[in-house]
Amino acid sequence: METNRALLDLDRLPSLFPHGVARATELVALGLSGHHIRSRCGPSGPWQRLQPGLVLLSDAPPIRTQRLQAALRVVGPTAVVTGREALWLHGLPLHSFGAIHLLVPDGEPRRADGSITVESTRRPPDPLWRKGFPTAPLARATVDACRRMPSEGEVRVVVMEAVHRGGLPLDAIHEELAKGPTRGTALLRRVLAEIDRGVRFAGTRLARDLLQRAGLPPPRWGVRLSTGDDVHLAVVDAWWDDLGLVWDADIHRPWAPRSEESLSTRAARLTSVGVVTVHTAPGRLRTDTAAVVDEVRGAYRLAAARPRPEGVVAS
Repeated sequence: METNRALLDLDRLPSLFPHGVARATELVALGLSGHHIRSRCGPSGPWQRLQPGLVLLSDAPPIRTQRLQAALRVVGPTAVVTGREALWLHGLPLHSFGAIHLLVPDGEPRRADGSITVESTRRPPDPLWRKGFPTAPLARATVDACRRMPSEGEVRVVVMEAVHRGGLPLDAIHEELAKGPTRGTALLRRVLAEIDRGVRFAGTRLARDLLQRAGLPPPRWGVRLSTGDDVHLAVVDAWWDDLGLVWDADIHRPWAPRSEESLSTRAARLTSVGVVTVHTAPGRLRTDTAAVVDEVRGAYRLAAARPRPEGVVAS
């Protein structure tokens, strides 16, 4: 054992372990005795214990990546980083705060000791590798982080960082929220509702300005269409009742634009009762205004040249 230790360059030992974090058993396997490890982890030693059986091969305070490495080594290979630390790994400038949040598959042991929170889940995410760590996708990390935040203001900051700096679509947050547990999501739902109201208001104002530019009479906004015997047809953004004309721009759900299949089915349902429909992707209201004006004007002229469809009721 003494021979093995003599051959071991202790100064270069940290380079053998990712982020300088090693198990005591790994150090023993390299030839160090338990007594020698304990001595080097003492008050005047160059190493320190991070967790039982886990050693940081440095006497400097552990940095963020070392804390992450230690948490993952404690929990095991199935763990995935989520929450605030995952957001940081995705490149968002969030300070480290509280316990490191890890996800493990359902049935594996949970843990909450102040430094690590291990949550078992029936929906373990497929990890993305960020800075060398298995990391939950941005939408999952955002929702998991917000579920553990105490204030609406903190939730709002995280959501806006994820959307504006991380490029996360709002619909991805809504989808992730719908899939997961409701516990702890009240603040996030409140913040998303507030953002949605602001987006809808801005979209409606933009659409009104576009129609004014087109020189068209104002429609009714946010109308439910049905047949005479109250069979639901659609809820539409803009409706010209005297013409039977619909214009949709996903104003009321810009965070979740409809799929091509959904649009095709919706258009076919309205067309079958004689309604003229035109759909505009929400982004084009800003980026392709002139073309949208021409399209809506063309649809208006087409509808004006036809009889108003009978049996279509607006409410």
